[in-house]
Amino acid sequence: MDSALPEITSVAIDAVFTTLSTMEVGLDADPLQYGPKRLNGKVAGARGMLTDTESLFLRVSQWLQKYRAAHRTMQTTLDLDKKNLLANDPEVRAGHNISDRDAIASMKLREEVRALARIEQTVADLEAMLTVIKAKRTDLKDVQGRIRDQIKLCQEEIGLGGRWGSKPVPGREAPDLESSPDVDKKTLKDLHEMFTGTGVSEPDLAAVAPPPEAEPASQEAATTECFGSEGDDSDSDAYLAAIASPKETATPLQNIDQLLNDLDL
Repeated sequence: MDSALPEITSVAIDAVFTTLSTMEVGLDADPLQYGPKRLNGKVAGARGMLTDTESLFLRVSQWLQKYRAAHRTMQTTLDLDKKNLLANDPEVRAGHNISDRDAIASMKLREEVRALARIEQTVADLEAMLTVIKAKRTDLKDVQGRIRDQIKLCQEEIGLGGRWGSKPVPGREAPDLESSPDVDKKTLKDLHEMFTGTGVSEPDLAAVAPPPEAEPASQEAATTECFGSEGDDSDSDAYLAAIASPKETATPLQNIDQLLNDLDL
């Protein structure tokens, strides 16, 4: 086989058929309700697929032309070599009849015959690929025509008072918030305080301050007992220090990962 010929393997053939099978443009029953952007996207998608199909058609046609030329050249060379053997080779001429001589000559040229058969098989594969590409190109052109018809119908409907809609594309609807499970607001608040470190409860002053031993006889006696005399502020300072709010020792969590690591989840 000529080294200048591109190698057309079964993998390349399967890739072409797979690519063609994915070139599909679905048409909406009522394109007016989805808005002009969706219809414009279909126009662009069909045009892009048709461009890719045309490029593939040209490439396969080029391959087919090269293989057909190689097939004609190899067929001519094989015929000349076979005639040379039939005329000049003693072993071939020793055959009893024409069929025997032709068979002996073909066995002497078995490598050339096999190469010619491979080229013939590749030509058949390329012709099948070209047929499928033509069918896909015709289908995409038909889709383009139907999209143009839909555009005309939308314009006529707008002329009669219709308007473009904004219905979401199927498969891209917004999530239904009504169907979400109900969550207790107190639970959400507790979780928020847990993760942010806010909402720390105030200390219990009754637990910090020592209870009075006995009820004072009067307001003045109570004041004197708690804060002392006018010139002595040490007792009042000590009492205020005793009931001061303790510093918060808990540090707020930085993120959820830290919490999960602490819980060994």
